[in-house]
Amino acid sequence: MNNHLPLIVTSVTLFLAGLTPADPHLVYVTRIKNPTHLEEYQCVVEPDAGHVKYSWHRQGWNGLPEGVKADGDRLHFLKSTSDLNGVYICEVENLTKVGAGSLYRHKQPDGHTEF
Repeated sequence: MNNHLPLIVTSVTLFLAGLTPADPHLVYVTRIKNPTHLEEYQCVVEPDAGHVKYSWHRQGWNGLPEGVKADGDRLHFLKSTSDLNGVYICEVENLTKVGAGSLYRHKQPDGHTEF
């Protein structure tokens, strides 16, 4: 029996800037359990911060590589290959607050992955 999981994914939670201790908000990235693509992640703001603008990029890039698509709070991996490994950052912004959450994705070149 193979005990290896198909992918290494870790998520980092960051706080929104410009808040008082009485108004805490968290930003984090979570994996979607029933994805519409091979891999799908959601950027979550808790509690809801109202109308939020989401933007995604890969660390060290101005945007996303081919094979990765952003759609609002969702990040879709259209292929599951090791060339898409890296840190992906979700930046959130509304009228008064900004913040970010990230995920680290690692798939081994031979298709084997682990946590």
